[in-house]
Amino acid sequence: MSVENLNTVSLGHSLQKEVSGARAAIETRLATIVPSAQTWPARLHEAQRHALLSPGKRFRPLLCVFVAKGAGLDGEASIDVGCVAEMVHAASLILDDLPCMDDAALRRNQPTTHIAFDESTAILTATALLNRAFGVLSRLKHVDAEKRIELVDLLSYAVGSKGLIAGQMADLANSDNNASIAEIERLNTLKTGALFDFSVEGAAVLAGAKAAQRAALKDFSYHLGLAFQLMDDVKDTIMTDEEAEKSVGRDVGKATILALTGSDAAMERLAAYIDSAKAAIARANLNNETTLNVVLDSQFSFLKS
Repeated sequence: MSVENLNTVSLGHSLQKEVSGARAAIETRLATIVPSAQTWPARLHEAQRHALLSPGKRFRPLLCVFVAKGAGLDGEASIDVGCVAEMVHAASLILDDLPCMDDAALRRNQPTTHIAFDESTAILTATALLNRAFGVLSRLKHVDAEKRIELVDLLSYAVGSKGLIAGQMADLANSDNNASIAEIERLNTLKTGALFDFSVEGAAVLAGAKAAQRAALKDFSYHLGLAFQLMDDVKDTIMTDEEAEKSVGRDVGKATILALTGSDAAMERLAAYIDSAKAAIARANLNNETTLNVVLDSQFSFLKS
């Protein structure tokens, strides 16, 4: 093996170690951010931990940590803001899986919260996780009050009636097979992209990123959200429950890009979204672009299988 190839392998191992270390720090913080399963009311807190600590790639927290680091900030605050995104994500999945929504039985290769517990506990669990998320933002250490207020405002918008909740509402009514790609992208931007926007823009706020850098990062999270939702639509069609580690076949009858364009065109569009996301990261001029690309490639690795 040449010296160049050895250096490439060494760099790859170093980056993977860096990502693994960040993921371990995120897991440790998530385990302490909500009460123990023995805390009264025990059933509620057991359900919180069931949903929040179930095995996942922690993609949103990793984005927050590495975007902040690339913009010049490394420390506990970015881990906490990333964990906030994961808490809201877990809450949204609990609600999305309910019988009145997608009626799913499997999530992250374990029973969904309403199956493992009951519907009432699931709803209260999602509400508790969402409330706790805002509390974490309000108490960020070594972050000035102005930035904490901006982060709370960002999260309220990302989750609210013009963000994630709007996207979920639109998805429940998503049966218009004459919908245009632009209309579907708008829904996907709300339902899936909103939390990516918070994770990335939250990191930019923490790091005090300049306007041009924030604009590039916003473009990055936009295309990433579109890519992630289209990837999810593809998995819903081609994978089994075991392969996807969740209930699939939930998109039958919905207007999706995959249903509208067919699989070949959808895969070309997915690749274009990822390319656009990576181009935006390059424009953001972060000092760890390679690390972020490793995080992205890991998330979309099924495309190479």
